[in-house]
Amino acid sequence: MNTTPDLKQGLERFSRFLSGQTSERVFSYPTCHPSQPTGFCPCDGSLLGRLWFNAKAWVLLTMLKFAWNAPKLTLLRWYGARVGRNVFISTDVWIDPTFPQLLTIEDDVMVGVGAKISLHEFGPREFRAGRVILRQGTVIGGFALIGPGVEIGEGAVVAGGAAVGRDVPPGKLAIGNPARIVPLTGSPTGMPALPAHPHE
Repeated sequence: MNTTPDLKQGLERFSRFLSGQTSERVFSYPTCHPSQPTGFCPCDGSLLGRLWFNAKAWVLLTMLKFAWNAPKLTLLRWYGARVGRNVFISTDVWIDPTFPQLLTIEDDVMVGVGAKISLHEFGPREFRAGRVILRQGTVIGGFALIGPGVEIGEGAVVAGGAAVGRDVPPGKLAIGNPARIVPLTGSPTGMPALPAHPHE
């Protein structure tokens, strides 16, 4: 692993970012190709550290597969995520286990089946991590993808299968791949409201 002064400076900055000592929502830093140890992944540490990281990741990703909501929320909180009240996470959801402390889920949020939330990514020459914030009352549709550094505004909806790489304003709908932002109409899920009685 490269331990140049520049990398040490980058790791110090990243440590401050992870601990919330900076107001930045996205951290990026030049690095070597991710096929080599970069220093930014827990998998680059000592053998014991790598084993501990992989064990925690396995537990989180396994729990997220089940239809058992309360333990998922408890585990995310233990791992450093900020999770509000009345949150529902469906089955087969994938939440980046590498830096869960970068995730905030406010009250009354729903995350649909198979949705994915990424908190970091590597490019050929850059490492990037970002805080993901799901504001109060947001709905993340099934199989949607939320990228690092994205904020989903209060009451906004991400449609099923959407790929979201930028912020979604409050009360709007993100739909498509790449997602485009459109007005939210009908019901809170973005679908046309159903009549209260079949004959209406």
